Amino acid sequence: MEGIQGAVLGVKLKYLEEWTRERHRVAHRYHELLSETPLQLPREAVYAQSAYHLYVVRHPERDALKKHLEANRIGCALHYPLPLHLQKCYAHLGHKPGSFPIAEKAARECLSLPIFPEMTDAQVERVAEVIKDFFKNA
Repeated sequence: MEGIQGAVLGVKLKYLEEWTRERHRVAHRYHELLSETPLQLPREAVYAQSAYHLYVVRHPERDALKKHLEANRIGCALHYPLPLHLQKCYAHLGHKPGSFPIAEKAARECLSLPIFPEMTDAQVERVAEVIKDFFKNA
C-alpha cells in the first residue's frame, strides 16, 4: 500500500461504523418494503451481521426486472454473472455447466439493488415501488 492510499483509508476508517449502520438502515427498509414480493431477499444468519456492502435479491425473471428498473432510471447490477467454477481462471479444474447447478441458478437469478450509506428512505421507497410495479404488471 502506498502512503497516499493509507492516508485516504485512515480517514475513511473513521466512518466505517456509521456507514455500516446506515447500510443496515437501508437494508432493513428494503426488507420491510419488499417482503411481500416474490423476490428472494438476503438473510442474515442468527450468529452474524451483514455489512450490506451489496443488497442482492434473487428472482427467475432477473433480466426482465433489471430492464424494468433501468427503464425507470434505477441503477442495478449483476455483480456475479458467472459462478466461480465457470470462470476462465478456474477452467483448469475441468468443471462444466451443470457441475454446480445451484450456483449456476443463483448466478442467473441474482441482482444487486442500489444501496449506499447516504440513500434516503424516499429513494429506497422509489426502488420498491418500481419493483412492485414490475410484479403487478408481470
